[in-house]
Amino acid sequence: MVIIVRILVFVVMVVCLANEIKAQSIDDRTCWEYFKLTDRLREGDSLSKESWNKFLKDEAIEVYMNDQGVDSTFFNTYRKTMEIVYMPKNESILNNRLKDPNKYWWTYIINEYKVHEEEMKAYLRTMKQNPKGYFDICYEHAYTMLPKEAHKRVDHYKFSIIPLHTDAHIENGWIVCTLMCAYFNDKNKTGILMGHELHHSLRPRYRFTADKEDEAIIEVLQRMLNEGSADLVDKRYQGEDAHALLEFQRGYPENFLEEGPAVLANIDSLLGSETIDKSSLTLRKLLNTWNTSGHIPGYYIMDVIERNGYKEELIDNISNPFYYIYLYNRAAKSDTKAAYVLSDAVIQYIQSLDKKYREKGKIYYVNR
Repeated sequence: MVIIVRILVFVVMVVCLANEIKAQSIDDRTCWEYFKLTDRLREGDSLSKESWNKFLKDEAIEVYMNDQGVDSTFFNTYRKTMEIVYMPKNESILNNRLKDPNKYWWTYIINEYKVHEEEMKAYLRTMKQNPKGYFDICYEHAYTMLPKEAHKRVDHYKFSIIPLHTDAHIENGWIVCTLMCAYFNDKNKTGILMGHELHHSLRPRYRFTADKEDEAIIEVLQRMLNEGSADLVDKRYQGEDAHALLEFQRGYPENFLEEGPAVLANIDSLLGSETIDKSSLTLRKLLNTWNTSGHIPGYYIMDVIERNGYKEELIDNISNPFYYIYLYNRAAKSDTKAAYVLSDAVIQYIQSLDKKYREKGKIYYVNR
């Protein structure tokens, strides 16, 4: 009996250890390397190209910066700007630049890293003490816009925080978040930003290959669904009243909602026209706005759906790149704020695409 108990205890220990090893972790190594660089700059040392290039040779930094489309000129300017921000001898230059943050944007950004460095260090230490607890919160946010069968985890994903730039990026099982983006968004509402990114990873998709003539239109439909539905996870917390965020980080939901109707009207006019060759339409013609990732008009569409009581039906059909258009128009027709109503011609056109591709694809769950 004693032997059996010991075996059971051993098995439990092995299972627990395996789960601990498999659990998601936070890679923040580049942040601490960055702080070493800034310590030296504060002491008056310059930042050599050799030290800077060595720091940049990190895969997470490369993945994120490649997505941003920056080149060696950007990195060299960033290095020199760090010298302006951190070196005591350049204080007068820094103060003059900070009077015009729009002109000296990266001076402003790097200075925010400098001003909040101690708080950011404390933030990183706190997260590393209980990464599972942190990710549990992130997943709960993501689940608010996912059907029950998608309430899974992607523990094999890598999660890196880098101390450069201002945004977040997800690519091939790797979420890379800048320290500025992570710190201020978690200060505002813990886990909300990562909840948005995890929603992209967990949302079931209806995948099919579009014919050449339909590619741009299908891509727009997919983008509006992808970003719009994920925006219902976090955007409500990032308005103008979200004072825990930096000024440039807040106000996106108001902007998305303000621009949404005009962009949707543009899509309506193009897809509803009998004279336009739809195979000639491009992503930028359809999404005629500064942001072509789908936030505009995606968030507007989803907001109308949600405020008219159709959120659960949206979640039930979250994989379908056509259904949410029908749901939106149903909601728009009864909306008390006079939401833009799509024309019958466009609804019929979407129905024709729906019928065309309904049997060509299948629902799948992302990266599992």
